[in-house]
Amino acid sequence: MDSTLHDLHKNVLFPKDVIHLFTDIIINDSVSMKVFIYIGRTLKEQQKTVNHIRGITVNDIVENVKIERKERVPKGKSFVYQKANTNIDRKAAERIVDKLLDMSLLYYTPVKPYKFLYMSNRGWQITEAIINRKKENKDG
Repeated sequence: MDSTLHDLHKNVLFPKDVIHLFTDIIINDSVSMKVFIYIGRTLKEQQKTVNHIRGITVNDIVENVKIERKERVPKGKSFVYQKANTNIDRKAAERIVDKLLDMSLLYYTPVKPYKFLYMSNRGWQITEAIINRKKENKDG
């Protein structure tokens, strides 16, 4: 969702069942989870260090989020795929960001040629639910 749509609905919060649903969706996709947590952490750090939040770009995500994926390695005349811990692919990052934007967990402000991403209040609700669920799993 873009910033104008966000401004119209910024005070709308999710009910508990939707929070539970979206938390399950994000937790069950490890790559989405890493991207979502990275965005939340970075925005919190920006909030502490700078008076205003600059936002996050897809480039920031590509540079900083590492995932485990299969990588093509030459072996003789053919090749094999081996697991490697590498940066997320740009297309994958864009797909995940689009998913989070559609879920209204993020919003963006367009500054040509970039889109600066921010967490909506609903996104912070999901972040809190994920943190609480992780604490419950460690305690339980």
